[in-house]
Amino acid sequence: MSHYSQQISRQHKACFLFLLDQSYSMVEPFGNDQKRKCDALVDVVNDWLHNMAIRASDDEGIREWMDIGVWGYRTDMEETPIIESALAGELAGKKFVSISEIGNNPQTKEGVQLIPDEATGEMLEVICEVPAWVEPMAAGGTPMCTMLYEAYYMLEEWIKDHRGSFPPIVIHITDGEATDCEDQINDPIKYAESLRSLQTNDGNVLLLNCHVSAIAADPIEFPGEKAGLPAEDQFARVLFDMSSPLPETFIKRARGEGYEIADNARGMAFNMHLISLIHFLDMGTRIAPGLR
Repeated sequence: MSHYSQQISRQHKACFLFLLDQSYSMVEPFGNDQKRKCDALVDVVNDWLHNMAIRASDDEGIREWMDIGVWGYRTDMEETPIIESALAGELAGKKFVSISEIGNNPQTKEGVQLIPDEATGEMLEVICEVPAWVEPMAAGGTPMCTMLYEAYYMLEEWIKDHRGSFPPIVIHITDGEATDCEDQINDPIKYAESLRSLQTNDGNVLLLNCHVSAIAADPIEFPGEKAGLPAEDQFARVLFDMSSPLPETFIKRARGEGYEIADNARGMAFNMHLISLIHFLDMGTRIAPGLR
């Protein structure tokens, strides 16, 4: 059996680990949107969690087919790294939670739902309560290397009990360079390579990096080479090197659905706007068989 082909089930659970940049720069506007980056980010993650809980449900309840970790990283006033679970409410402080814990323990917050006006056909914004598990946070610096170091040990522990599962998928979303290492170019790559070296019987951990850049350039999703990334944004090239090559099984499936993806595509996205971020998150997590 080829790697990255293990179907998700109760016996072979999936694992998703979100690493969220919570540094102060996340208060900046998200692309051309008026939303802050930190607000837009948690909205997308909360929507994903909600959708996963729905998709895992059947007549008997929520099927135990995945574990999820959501972790944030920032620093305090003394630049000491703060690495902690970003989940709120009953799930606060937990390293990983099951999808049933997600589905059964939502908080609520005020949100906006778009509903069509039957008379005019226009979309109306309606204020309503929406489920939420993650709250926005933005403070301090960007201790990325420390976060990747901690993620290694979290996943090493998870893999010990799930050798037969599809490899864990890590989704890292950031807008800045690491501030906790001597070499801002090579150190994050080394930590990322170490994380990607972990493996189940079905393959190595997959690390997907999403760069919410301040550079005025078109979004790029799943690039096959660094040449297409802006030369003036060195960090985009670092994130490319940090990212996992996409499994052949995913590339074939994506092409079958009409997506143009190079053979050597990486799990990376550059200069994401809100809609692009939603698409990247959806496509990236669908690498695991059964998440369609």
